[in-house]
Amino acid sequence: MRCLTIMLLLFIAGQFRGVAQSSLNDLTKNGTVKVFNIKDYGAIGDGKTLNTVAINKTITACVEAGGGTVLVPSGRFLTGTVELKSNVTLYIDYNATIMATSDLTQFKGANVRAEDKDQPINVNVRSMSEWTKALILMDKVENVTVTGTGTIDGMTITPKSARVIKGIMTTESKNVLISNIRLTRAGDWSIVGFYVEDYKVSNVNVTDGYDGIHVRRGKNLVFENCKLYSRDDAIAGGYWENALITDCTLNSACNGIRIVGPTTNLEIRNCDIIGPGVFGHNRGPADNPWITNTLTGIIFQPGAWGITRGKSDHIYIHDIRIKDAYTALTFVSNEGNTSDGIRVENVIATGITHNACSVEAWPEGSGYQNVSFKNISVTYSITSPEFINVKTFLRPRTESRPVPYWGFYVKNVKNIEFENMNFDYAGTAENRPLMGFDDVGSVLLKNVKYKKVEGVQPLKYDSSTKVKLVNFKTM
Repeated sequence: MRCLTIMLLLFIAGQFRGVAQSSLNDLTKNGTVKVFNIKDYGAIGDGKTLNTVAINKTITACVEAGGGTVLVPSGRFLTGTVELKSNVTLYIDYNATIMATSDLTQFKGANVRAEDKDQPINVNVRSMSEWTKALILMDKVENVTVTGTGTIDGMTITPKSARVIKGIMTTESKNVLISNIRLTRAGDWSIVGFYVEDYKVSNVNVTDGYDGIHVRRGKNLVFENCKLYSRDDAIAGGYWENALITDCTLNSACNGIRIVGPTTNLEIRNCDIIGPGVFGHNRGPADNPWITNTLTGIIFQPGAWGITRGKSDHIYIHDIRIKDAYTALTFVSNEGNTSDGIRVENVIATGITHNACSVEAWPEGSGYQNVSFKNISVTYSITSPEFINVKTFLRPRTESRPVPYWGFYVKNVKNIEFENMNFDYAGTAENRPLMGFDDVGSVLLKNVKYKKVEGVQPLKYDSSTKVKLVNFKTM
């Protein structure tokens, strides 16, 4: 297994070398940017010497000179927390690696602001300063860039098997760019942002580690052209305002994209979400702890990890490919959450093995309106009797679950439209209706094709739901 993992890392790393890369010459070509080489301040890139003091001394010199670029040249630089400051660019050169030391006393975290009691970010830990410890730390800074053509290696530093040391942690900061680097083996989440604004992650490649990118409370976010191979969710977070996820390849042993807090003005476009995970998630039994199955392509569930009151409006998801997951698309509204304006278009999902797609709101006062799905194709491969024969079901919690419908389930939605839809399934064992609607005002099914289940009506709903069928037919 170790040999296989190393081979996969080498293969993935080889793919990553082809992405767009920033040049140190480009950063300094106008002659006004000062460059501070960490070797000039005592850093030694032999993979053995501890460089925490030398690297941070270089950053201090850069700040005292009014800002500039801190250069990590070719070499393997062992270090604890690298504390970046405002107006500093950390440039990691080709064949340069920042390596996490196993000496845990070398790591620092951030004193993040107190939780908002009405809208908590729900990181339930005893000490945020301990929990936010990271290899690269940006706390209360502005105008900071982490870039280059090199690697940040978290060395999977996990004391007593606990997930502690993050890869890159940004807290209460503005105008942050993380671009072009490779990040591998974070001891916990790889790239993390709390209370960030104008925060961009571009052309970054993550292998191993838990969540690939995770931001809670962010405004003006961009995640673009990233390749994320994660043990946990590839991209996650919540309390976002104005966010774009585009042109990413996501491979996860959990979820491709998971939204856990209210979010407005979110666009997800042109992404590939591919299972199963290259790196396993430690959620299995003792005899098989590392599970690689991808759970959901995109799961939108404000409040799943604790109450997060607020609206999730203007969500646009389009041009998405999902392959080999438990389910493709799940939307769940929890206590204090409502949503107006969800559009999902041009999605192809294949190899869906467990659960139907769903849009659900269970608590009183929560709900959806103005929801539409257009140009969607989902091919199911649900063969287990455990899922096919399910008759009763409860409210979902943190993940999707089987329901007594094989294609789609909708609950507590004012109005929803399906247009140009294809629903297919493998085999002949299926015995459930295609779609079910509970507490739904109006449904439009236009140009919908589905595989017939012999002897079973395709739709189930009560008299309070107005259903309009236009060219609704079997394949």
